[in-house]
Amino acid sequence: MSRARLYGAALAGVVLVVPFVAHAAAAPGDGYHAAISPVAVQPSSSATFSISLTNNKSSPNAASEAHIQIPSGFSVSGVLSAMTACSVGPWIATADSDSIDLTAIPGDKLCPGDTLTVSFSATAPAGEGSYTWGTALSGSGGPFALKGSDPTVTVDGTPPTVTLMSMPSDPSNDPTPSFGFSSNEPGSDFACSLDNASFVPCSSGVTYGPLGDGSHIFAVQATDLAGNTGSSATYSWKVDATPPPAPAFAVGGVPPNPSATRDANFSFSDDEAGVTLLCNLDGSGFANCSSGTAGYVDLADGSHTFLVKAVDGAGNETSNSYTWAIDATPPPPPSITSAPQNPSGADSASFAFSDAETVIFKCQLDGGGYSTCPPASYSNLGEGSHTFDVKAVDSIGHESTVTSYTWTIDTVHPLVTLIDKPPLLTNQTTASFSFSSNKPSSTYQCKLDTGSFGSCTSPRLYTGLDDGSHTFSVRAVSFGNVGLTTEYTWIVDTVAPNTAIASTPPASSTSASANFTFTSTEAGSTFACGLDAGGTTSCESPKTFSGLGDGAHTFRVQAVDAAGNVDTTPASYSWQIAGVGPGTTDTTPPGHVKRLRRNVGYGSLKLSWTPPVDLDFDHVEVFVSTSVKSLPRTPVYKGRASRYTNRRFRNGLYYRYAVVSYDRAGNASRGAGAVVPPSILLRSPRDGRRVHGPPLLVWNRVARATYYNVQLYYGSRKVLSTWPNLPNRKLSRSWLFGGRHLQLRTGLYHWYVWPGFGARSKGRYGQLLGQSTFSVR
Repeated sequence: MSRARLYGAALAGVVLVVPFVAHAAAAPGDGYHAAISPVAVQPSSSATFSISLTNNKSSPNAASEAHIQIPSGFSVSGVLSAMTACSVGPWIATADSDSIDLTAIPGDKLCPGDTLTVSFSATAPAGEGSYTWGTALSGSGGPFALKGSDPTVTVDGTPPTVTLMSMPSDPSNDPTPSFGFSSNEPGSDFACSLDNASFVPCSSGVTYGPLGDGSHIFAVQATDLAGNTGSSATYSWKVDATPPPAPAFAVGGVPPNPSATRDANFSFSDDEAGVTLLCNLDGSGFANCSSGTAGYVDLADGSHTFLVKAVDGAGNETSNSYTWAIDATPPPPPSITSAPQNPSGADSASFAFSDAETVIFKCQLDGGGYSTCPPASYSNLGEGSHTFDVKAVDSIGHESTVTSYTWTIDTVHPLVTLIDKPPLLTNQTTASFSFSSNKPSSTYQCKLDTGSFGSCTSPRLYTGLDDGSHTFSVRAVSFGNVGLTTEYTWIVDTVAPNTAIASTPPASSTSASANFTFTSTEAGSTFACGLDAGGTTSCESPKTFSGLGDGAHTFRVQAVDAAGNVDTTPASYSWQIAGVGPGTTDTTPPGHVKRLRRNVGYGSLKLSWTPPVDLDFDHVEVFVSTSVKSLPRTPVYKGRASRYTNRRFRNGLYYRYAVVSYDRAGNASRGAGAVVPPSILLRSPRDGRRVHGPPLLVWNRVARATYYNVQLYYGSRKVLSTWPNLPNRKLSRSWLFGGRHLQLRTGLYHWYVWPGFGARSKGRYGQLLGQSTFSVR
């Protein structure tokens, strides 16, 4: 067999090898891979080598010959064996100084996917470097293509160097340290030793422990692929896992608890020398305080925690803490919860007070010096101004600012008398008050309900009041003395009650009698009843009818509450009577009264009428309503007279009357009606009239009135109060009121008139004369 060879040479310690030309054009698809073991040896060393040639599984042909080029410098002493997995026997192997030739015995072959392994002994050259073993494989179809590269052996006589990459600190508080290391030669194996023990195989990241406190030494060495073992890398360190003792505060080295100052100073030390001291206040982060002192200024009120820790050289730490409270803020000033009226008509005074903090109190009167209180009661006080002072003192000694109360003792203080006021219970949402003082030239302060006192004059008007209880308060001020408060409480009720029929006769009845019981949703209500086509009459529960005849009947009942509100949806019940024949009683109502007239004056109302001509006429009943939403159902008169006088009539309110006539059988007419509007005595402009310029306001003259008060409102805002002597007042297009220039504007105006008596300086007003509206277009 002829062969072509290429020879390699070693230069400057590196052997450059050019393989022989054996990789001729291969049969299509035939290929193989080559590998050698070991891949590294020491110079001039002898070793057993194995070269494997693997026919690719995808090769279409089997191989029967192989050739291996021995690199220059290597000396092969003998071929040990050449065998494949599918061989029937060993291949024939021959070797000379530069090559090994392999031939399959007859009938044998290197199958696709099979490996030919050649083992032999060889001595490496003395020069370091990389040496390539050229290979060739062929079969009946020709040479195979080498896939990859020919195998290479590195001749290496230089020991590797090991480097420590990670190790514990010195000293260290970690009793289970780990070490990381690497070699300058990839593929090196490592052996480690702890505290001069024998080296044992290891890998980077090796961990020991738990180790005891004290000195330790770690060593690691690397062995490369050629078997060269380098020098050991060593590391000595000290393990210290015992924390130092906790820092101790010096006597007086902490602020008091609680503390009255916003500054805090600390003094402390540790029994272990060389530790680092770190301080932290309220979790704000640790800072070095190895001087043994720490100071803080301008701290906020509240709880604070100071933490000091000792850290030794190994990182072991222990701590001590101190928690205290700062209260550098004085308590809030007391709240005086009870004090004498101002002004007061009594020569004694008592005070009660409280504070948001738990404190003691100190009091003084008129600068006489503080003493612990309560009690805080004083007697035999002189007339004039007095001042009570109280302050709070907390447990640390902080004093609050002083709360003072000044009042005047005036045993002859001005008193206010109410002249005109609304009824105690009313369904009117407007209330008029007139009042006077027992001291001339008094001024007045008024308030409604929980509002604040403000300057006011008599008369005082309130409109648009809500349902419920209201309290009007007024006090007089004379020469700087504020009089006692006069109060008046009344109830506004505009809600009508609901009426319910509780018991009735059956819907189909054979009885000429019928009995009804009924109730109201409001206690104290009265009732008005009606039967069939008859009118309404006052009634009580139970209500019984008798002598009824066959046919359909209907019973009606309405509740009227104490304020005069009438149930606008009467309760009714209809039933049928059969089998009793015609009624035995008279059910025909009498005629109405005739010529019903009203006569309205200041504080008076008179109704007059002519009774009906019915022979069985018995009496009349007068009903009234003070709400435009309700029919007259509150009885105010019952008798045979032909006139009625309302002795509690109030001008400026709405009244609606019904005069019902009754016969001797109790039948009621539907009644004759009369309405008295609140504007009846205000003559011009008539209520609701439109005007195109400033109107002339005209009203009825009131006997003995020396002047009048006219108040004009635009919406809910009072825009004028004037005091004419005659019963009229011409408005202007502009005027001055309350320090402001006002003009007559388009829109709706309300006007009210009160009569005044005597000198205007006395401020004696009667009840409201009337109220009305006009609109400007």
